[in-house]
Amino acid sequence: MVTGLLTVLVVIVVCILIGAFIVQLATKMAAGFKPALGICVATVIAGMIAGAIVSYVLQMVMGSTGSLIGIVVAFLVNAFIINMMIKQPGGGQMGFGKACLVSLVQYIIYIVLSIVLFFLVGGAILGMLGGVH
Repeated sequence: MVTGLLTVLVVIVVCILIGAFIVQLATKMAAGFKPALGICVATVIAGMIAGAIVSYVLQMVMGSTGSLIGIVVAFLVNAFIINMMIKQPGGGQMGFGKACLVSLVQYIIYIVLSIVLFFLVGGAILGMLGGVH
């Protein structure tokens, strides 16, 4: 049981770090500056918590039919959190438009990474199954 909990904890920490690096990359690509890793980690954690709350509320209000609305709301909540937490080098907010662009680039990176991992893992599984007779 302890091993399972430690495994889950390690997976969560690795996912948060990967998410923070993706937020750094998306901010560099969309807004032109690279925020500190600590701020990005806090942004990812706040985004995960806010996303879970919003998802839960939408699930309770709309049931399972609100998936497209949930994606749009999650996008806007993520952009709001990015706008509030990640500051430009001068100290001001980047603006909601740039935060939406950062969130869009972040989502695109997540989608591309998911597709690549799907084909890598799927190919590995099919390769393992192909050797069995």
